[in-house]
Amino acid sequence: MLKLITVARQPVYKSYDSTFKVFNRTLFKKFRETPKKLANFDESEGFHHEYSIRPDTFAFKVSGANERSRSVVDIKKERNINPTDKKVHPLQKNNSKNGFNAVDFIYRNSTNYPFNERSPQEVFNEYPLTNSSKLARRLHRPKKIKMLASDFIDDSLYNPNYGYFSQEVEIFHPDQPFDYNNISDVDDFMDSWQKAYSKYDEMNPKAYQAKQKLKDIAKQNEDSKETDSKLARRAKEIYKKETGLVQTGQFSKTKRSLQLWHTPTELFQPYYGEALARYLLVNYKLNGYYPYNDLIIYEMGGGNGTLMCNILNYIKENQPDVYARTQYKIIEILSQLAEKQYSNALKSKLILQGLDSLKLEIINKSIFNWDRIVEDPCFFIALEVFDNFAHDLIRYDNVTGEPYEGHVLIDEHGDFYEFFTPELSYYSNAFLQLRENGQYPVLKHSDTVLGKIETAKSMVPFVTNKDKIHPLYHSSQKLKTMNYLLPFKDNLTPGEFIPTKLLHFFQILKHKFPQHSLICSDFHFLPNSINGYYNAPVVQTVIQDKMVDVTTYMCYQGYFDIMFPTDFGVAGDLYKQVTGKVPRVELHHDFLEHWADTDITSTKKGENPMLDFYTNVSFMVS
Repeated sequence: MLKLITVARQPVYKSYDSTFKVFNRTLFKKFRETPKKLANFDESEGFHHEYSIRPDTFAFKVSGANERSRSVVDIKKERNINPTDKKVHPLQKNNSKNGFNAVDFIYRNSTNYPFNERSPQEVFNEYPLTNSSKLARRLHRPKKIKMLASDFIDDSLYNPNYGYFSQEVEIFHPDQPFDYNNISDVDDFMDSWQKAYSKYDEMNPKAYQAKQKLKDIAKQNEDSKETDSKLARRAKEIYKKETGLVQTGQFSKTKRSLQLWHTPTELFQPYYGEALARYLLVNYKLNGYYPYNDLIIYEMGGGNGTLMCNILNYIKENQPDVYARTQYKIIEILSQLAEKQYSNALKSKLILQGLDSLKLEIINKSIFNWDRIVEDPCFFIALEVFDNFAHDLIRYDNVTGEPYEGHVLIDEHGDFYEFFTPELSYYSNAFLQLRENGQYPVLKHSDTVLGKIETAKSMVPFVTNKDKIHPLYHSSQKLKTMNYLLPFKDNLTPGEFIPTKLLHFFQILKHKFPQHSLICSDFHFLPNSINGYYNAPVVQTVIQDKMVDVTTYMCYQGYFDIMFPTDFGVAGDLYKQVTGKVPRVELHHDFLEHWADTDITSTKKGENPMLDFYTNVSFMVS
């Protein structure tokens, strides 16, 4: 895989005929000495990855035709009529068809074009197309394959064998609810929160095992005689190295590096869950379901069952007649976590809290594989799940405005590249059509005063955040100039991530849960998103208890969390068009101020952490 940290350009490349070639840089003399250092490169040590380009350095525009999906006769006919697969990229080393171009000549001799003498179309046609459903059956990360950007993201997060959420996780859960009325202010609350971490600050088992191993080795060394054996000397070297790692603290001392999740449900329990219980009870009766229908609650991604217990406890204590006919169903897409939920939440939490375990049903299935229709009226809870819904990637032709859909190609060495085709997938095309016919069209506003202002802002350097401006509002002339001077993007606009998985989810609600009422919340803004894209995700991981953000979504699958913000204006409009139901969007503060017991979560100075925290979160209910 391509490294995530940009390092100095290395003026070398590895050809596909297994011969390691070094070519001279005629434009950059300071690089001339670098090939000498690599002259003794040993191919037995492995393939030399090209570190001078990133996975998103290039955006290759190709046709959507896949030669492996057509007959030989069809391929020959298409080659004779329109041989697009032979179209030469400006930076190809053998490019001589378009005459002399000074800019192309400079980049051709100073940039490591990754495919040598092959065109992007030839490379794209070489690999078969797959999707995340097929990849879920694989035990190892794929190579020599291509997929939609959404399938790459989905596979990186949810693959059951190597995906991010298949790893061991820990959800922050305080042993006791915070006593807000006896807490001075927000600073005092933060101190109490930090103290609640103490149970997660246990010694990492790996560090403990390493120290035990070092003690054993030290004891053996005391008992053994000096020797000149090569193996003995090597063992001592390893011993010294591991001793240094432990002594310098390079072994993680806490278990938080594994994955420690924070949710408002856990942080403000039980009061956060009680707020949702009040909303459920009021709307259960206002909608006319009581006393004719049971109170059926579906929760998507139930965590460790805290929200379930808080809701059921509140209903039992305040309206036992409704509790008697309440059903709670958790849809959990993470098999490892679902098993943990079943044993811990069902047996411990429900039984120990005096709740009826028969009311709970855990459905270990992805909502996107739902295969039955729920005819009964129900409430569907989805808290903080939209941020991990895969998005598709769209770039637009800078001249015509035609959308091109992004694919991630993984070559035989595991390196990632972006390719864009004019053939749109079903949900990408549906999203673009629905958005243009809804309350937030892009094309219709491009010629308005506001659209012109956005275009003008895109031309001002160093002042405005260009990633906040929709790609179709960017100045076409400016992009044309930039793409001429930096010919890496095939005259395509910056990318836009579109919420196709969210649209798919809304369609499932419409067809499989026709009488549902939705309660969802998620982040409407996320800091530190990757640059160069509109509606871009935050991509991050934890290293030695520190959160590290990276600058591309094309990372080694399973090691990074990929989180998207939700534009609730667009999401609400999509939901209305798809389901026919009218949603209401509220800020986290406003929703809880209306439904929560704010007195019990207020500090001595009148501050309210439950209302004041998570300012970048919104609720949407129907």
